[in-house]
Amino acid sequence: MFRFVPFLALFLHLLLPGTAEAARDRIALVMGMGDYQYLPPLQNTRNDATDMARTLERIGFDVTLSLDASTSEMTQILDDFAFHSEVAELALIYFAGHGIEVQGENFLIPVDANVTSNRDVQRQSASLKQLLAAVDRARKMRIVILDSCRDNPLGDSIALSSTSTQSSPQEDTRGGGGGMAAVDPDRGTLVAFAARDGQVALDGTGDNSPYAQALMQKMVQPNLEISLMFRQVRDIVLQKTGNLQEPHTYGSLTGVPFYLTSSTGQQLPAGTSEAWSALKPDQEE
Repeated sequence: MFRFVPFLALFLHLLLPGTAEAARDRIALVMGMGDYQYLPPLQNTRNDATDMARTLERIGFDVTLSLDASTSEMTQILDDFAFHSEVAELALIYFAGHGIEVQGENFLIPVDANVTSNRDVQRQSASLKQLLAAVDRARKMRIVILDSCRDNPLGDSIALSSTSTQSSPQEDTRGGGGGMAAVDPDRGTLVAFAARDGQVALDGTGDNSPYAQALMQKMVQPNLEISLMFRQVRDIVLQKTGNLQEPHTYGSLTGVPFYLTSSTGQQLPAGTSEAWSALKPDQEE
């Protein structure tokens, strides 16, 4: 079962008897930010994070769940996860919450951030670079999934709550209204965004966001190659949102197929091929 761990004891469960083998195999950090103090609250992010943690546990991940972390807590969480990813085969981070792009860099916002300028964002948020560094030393595969909207259309005057978006009027969105800087991850790393540049990530009108729903549906599907999985997730989200939201995935994979789940519910091996092939954003549209 996945664990919701108090921040002061975060990740100590990885050191307990019976969990060391899982820590060497596949680990996941799932973060959900909803109860924002200075930004519009988000309805479904806590649901998304909790349900995603259960889904990942179901397919064999050792999962740590973090809800409504502060700036200092988020920094500590990522530092601890980076340490434990060094002995993992696969490390995955999922973030649901507000995000923003500032001066070409992407930031994920904790619940206590009070951002009124670009400098505030840079000082009080976690950058995508920090998330990538936290998974960087996993041996076979590194995955970062961002269910957030990311942009800064107002320059140095940030007002996420007043930014116009393409969303339907009854739905909350996870950030400002416009886009995210493209990324170029190292080989063996995937970065999946809930929406492409110029779009917003919808919070959804049900219990989960459209992106989280599609991810959880496809993650448990046996023998589905991971790049194909993300393309199928994209298609589902496009259909559910009436083409308002199109997920994009960036990364570099081995020439050998990689699977999250087999027909027996276990991870299939990624193989040891040294031939690497670039995965362009949704290259097989």
